[in-house]
Amino acid sequence: MKNYKGFTLVEIAIVLVIIGLLIGGILRGRTFIENAKIKNVIKSAESITASIYAYQDRYGFLPGDDNTANARWGAVNGNGNGNIDGTEPQNVANHLERAGLVSGSYPSGQYIKHKYNGNIQFGYGAVAGHPAGNYMNFINLPGRAADALDKSLDDGIYTSGKIRSTTDYNSGANEDTIIASTVFYF
Repeated sequence: MKNYKGFTLVEIAIVLVIIGLLIGGILRGRTFIENAKIKNVIKSAESITASIYAYQDRYGFLPGDDNTANARWGAVNGNGNGNIDGTEPQNVANHLERAGLVSGSYPSGQYIKHKYNGNIQFGYGAVAGHPAGNYMNFINLPGRAADALDKSLDDGIYTSGKIRSTTDYNSGANEDTIIASTVFYF
């Protein structure tokens, strides 16, 4: 008999088990990273909302709408009407930064970013059937993040409550779809 060199079935099985464990670990790690990003978006929504209310309590105006911001910090004034409208949305992050309520540097016109690298914009209006009100808008969230945000802070239904979207992020087909706009009324 000739002496053939090669792998035995046991050796091949061990290699396949190791490869399977490595792939499973990588996929599990990606899931942990994704879950951490989603939790960060939820914490950002809670933190920014708390900052907005703290600003309002401290100065008597919503950030961006503050008509005394120029005298206080040399920042762009709002009109003080209680709505973050007109050009005021571009100054919300700047007012929050100057008040020491958010970290980072936000010159006028700069927006806070969420973990998926989209802007968190502010405004006043009606979206997806919600009556007009002040809101923060999470631009370009994946459907699963928008769904988790809604389930964590609202009713989990994209067309009702204080978190709204024009795209159904509740369906499994849209969990990887980038939702252009997820609006959180405060």
